[in-house]
Parts: sequence; C-alpha cells; structure tokens
Amino acid sequence: MPKLEKYIQDHIEEFDSHEPDPGHLIRFEQRLKEQHALEPVGYDRMLVLKIAALIIILVAVSVFVFDLATREIRDRFASGNQGTELPLEIREAVQYYDNQTSKQLAILNKLETNHEDAGAVSNSAFREIRSLDATTEELKKSLAENPGNERILDAIIQNQQMKETMLKTIIFQLSQSQK
Repeated sequence: MPKLEKYIQDHIEEFDSHEPDPGHLIRFEQRLKEQHALEPVGYDRMLVLKIAALIIILVAVSVFVFDLATREIRDRFASGNQGTELPLEIREAVQYYDNQTSKQLAILNKLETNHEDAGAVSNSAFREIRSLDATTEELKKSLAENPGNERILDAIIQNQQMKETMLKTIIFQLSQSQK
C-alpha cells in the first residue's frame, strides 16, 4: 500500500484538477429527492392485524356453519337408522346363518348339475329364502318400533335357522335320491 499512497501524493494535482459541472450538485440533490419519494411506504400494523382478525373470524364462522349443517344431516341419518340396529349377538348369529346358507346354496348348485329335479327344487328353495329374507326385514322394522323386544329378536334368529334347516333338508333329500 505504501506505493499507492506515494503515487497519490505525488500526483495529487491530477486527482483534484477536475471539478464537477456547475449543475452537478443540483442534479444530485434532485435525484436524492426522487429516490426518497420512491421509497416504499411502511405497512400500518394495525391495519394488517385488523385484516388478519377478520379472516380468522370468517374462517371460524364458516367452520361453525358447516358443522351445524353436517350435524343436521348426521342427525337425520342417525334417526333414520335408530332402532334398526341389531344387538351384537344377534348380528353375529344372523351373519353365521347367512354364511351357512351361502355354503348350502353352493352345494345345492353343485347338486343341481347332477340331478334332473334339482332345478325345480332349487328354484323353490330360492323363493323360500327370499320370502324368509323379506320376513326378516319386516321383523327388523318391527324391532325399530319396539326396541329390545326379545320375541322379535328370537323370531329373527328362528327365521335364519329355518333357512339353513330348509336347505340342509333339500340337500339331504337330493343326495339320497341320487344314490
């Protein structure tokens, strides 16, 4: 650095020889004023807080209204299904007998291919099953009117047992006639 300083000191008149143009300072001040005028205006924090509060209130009201609307719909569905729901033990029993019935129907379909009279018998069995299923639905509606009625619950179980027993009897008779 000492060389640079020495060079500047030796040639100082060359550095100071050029004065700016006469209007330079005026133009410089005008540019500073223009630049100052273009500076961004700061945000009013209170205004920003008011807008944020308004947005929060709108969101909260929207959620509240949506919850009210969906609650009304949920209540309608809940009241429509109220009482038609079977107790757990009964549901499990109905499901068991439905599974057994499905298995028996599969066996009946296999026998139908091997036996001539099985087609008419299976059609009759299907009609009886549909009739028993319709009766079960009526019993469920009766249960909705009289929740917890043991006689209706027993009738539903007996109905399911009748389906299985009927199919077992038909299958037994068809398999005996085939021998």
